Amino acid sequence: MMRFVDRKRELQALSLVRQTPEAGLLILFGRRRVGKTRLLTHFLESQAIPGGLYWTATTHGAAFQLRDFSQSLLRYDPRFTMLPASDFSFPDWDAALGHLADVVAQATEPQFIVLDEFTHLIRNDAALTSVFQKSWDHHLSRQPNLRLVLTGSLVGMMERDVISYQAPLYGRATALLRLRPLPYAALIELFAGRTPVERVAIYAVTGGVPAYLDLFTRANSFMATLHDHCLGPGSIMLTDPALILHEQLKEPQTFESVLSVIASGYHRWGDIARMAGVPENSLGHYLNLLQELELIERRDPILSRPGGRRGLYHIRDHFLRFYYRFIVPHISAIERGYLTAAADRIHGDLRAFIGTHVFEELCREWVWAAAALGDLEFQPEIVGSYWRRHRGEGVQLDVVAANRREKRLLIGEAKWGRGAVSRRVLSDLVERSQRMSQVAEGWSVEYVLFAREDFSKAAHAAAGDMGARLVALPEMEQKLATASL
Repeated sequence: MMRFVDRKRELQALSLVRQTPEAGLLILFGRRRVGKTRLLTHFLESQAIPGGLYWTATTHGAAFQLRDFSQSLLRYDPRFTMLPASDFSFPDWDAALGHLADVVAQATEPQFIVLDEFTHLIRNDAALTSVFQKSWDHHLSRQPNLRLVLTGSLVGMMERDVISYQAPLYGRATALLRLRPLPYAALIELFAGRTPVERVAIYAVTGGVPAYLDLFTRANSFMATLHDHCLGPGSIMLTDPALILHEQLKEPQTFESVLSVIASGYHRWGDIARMAGVPENSLGHYLNLLQELELIERRDPILSRPGGRRGLYHIRDHFLRFYYRFIVPHISAIERGYLTAAADRIHGDLRAFIGTHVFEELCREWVWAAAALGDLEFQPEIVGSYWRRHRGEGVQLDVVAANRREKRLLIGEAKWGRGAVSRRVLSDLVERSQRMSQVAEGWSVEYVLFAREDFSKAAHAAAGDMGARLVALPEMEQKLATASL
C-alpha cells in the first residue's frame, strides 16, 4: 500500500473535531478513489483513538442496510457480550440512531462513529436525511463524546441532499471537508527517486488521485506502470470513468460524448455541440452538470468579462482528461491485449499533451506558491491565461497574474520542449504581451519564462537586463514543495 503523504490541513481539521468539547458532525465528501477512507483510518490509527464504529454502506436494499448497521451497532455496544442474532435489526433508523446515542452516552472519551458512503444509504431512501436531522437535533447532538462522520463519493448527491440550503442536515455540520486529489507537491515526496519530468508525467496521468498514484509505486518506470497496471486487464483506470459517470448522471452516454470531444481539443460551445451531436440550445444542461461535479470548467481570458464569447471549456479532472484523450481512442487495441502498441502510442503523444495542459497549469500553481512565500513583487488577485484576436492575429499568453487595484501584471510563457529555451522566446513573449489591452494601457509588467530543462546563456543575459525571471522545472518543484509545508 502506498504510504500516506500530505493531507496536513485535513488532519488538522479532524484534530479540531476530536478536541471540541461538544458533539461534532463532520461531513467528508469527494470523488471516488480520492482517499476519504484512508484519511480517516490514518487519523484514527495515528491518534490511537480507542473504540468507535466504522460502518460502510453498500448498494444493497434498504432493509439489508438497516440490518447490517444494526448488527454493527450491537457489536460496538460494550454492554452486549454475545454476538447479535443474524436476523436482528432495529425496526427503523430512528430506533437505531436512538440506540447509538444511548451507547455513546456511556462513553468517557470521544467516540468516532463513521458512516462511510452515506450516499449509498440515502440513495435507497432519500427521507433518511430527515431522520438523521431529527435524531441529531433531539438526541445525537446532546452527546458530548459523539464525533459522527458522514462520507460520500457521489459528490452531486452530497451537495444537493446533504449540505445544500434546502437539505434537512443543512447547518448541522460542525465541520465540512471536500477532499480533493493530492497536489503536485505530494508527488515530489512520494516519488523522490524519480526525475522531475517523470513526476510530471505521473501527475498528468493520475491527477494526484491516490488510488491511481498507488499504481505507479508498483513499478520502477513510468512505461512499466502504464503497460502493466494502467492498461492491464481489470485496471481501475479502465473501469472508473464509467462508474464515476453512471453513479452520478442520467444519460451518461451523452456526458461521455461531451467529455471526449473536449478532451480531443474542442473547447468552444458551438464546436462541442457539433462534435458531440448535441443541439446548441441543449448543451448548457450537460456543461452545467459537469461543472457542478468539477469534472470540467469554463475558462475566460483573464480580466475579461465572465460569460463572454471567448470562454472555453476544459476538463478539470486530470485523470478523466487523460482517459478521454488517450485511453478511449485506443480502447479497442487495449481490449484485444495489444498493450505494448497502445502504451507506445500514448507515451509518444504524451509530451505535447503535458506541454499544452499540465505544465501550464503547474506554472500557474507556481505563481500562487511564489506569492504565498512573498517571492513576487505584488500579490496577485487572479491567475489565469489570456487569449484574443488582435488586428487579425491570435494572441496567446500561457500564464498571467493580475492585481487590478495596483494595475500590475506577471506574464509568463511555459515551454515543455527539450533543450535550453532561447532568448528569442523571451523577446517574443514581450512582443506578444503588447497586444494585451492592459499592457498597452501602461500597467506594470514583470515577465517569467518556465522551462522543462534550462535556458540558453543569451536568455539568462537578456533576463538579467530586463529583470525577467527564468524558472526551470527543478526550481518550480522546490517552490511548490516549500509552499505546501
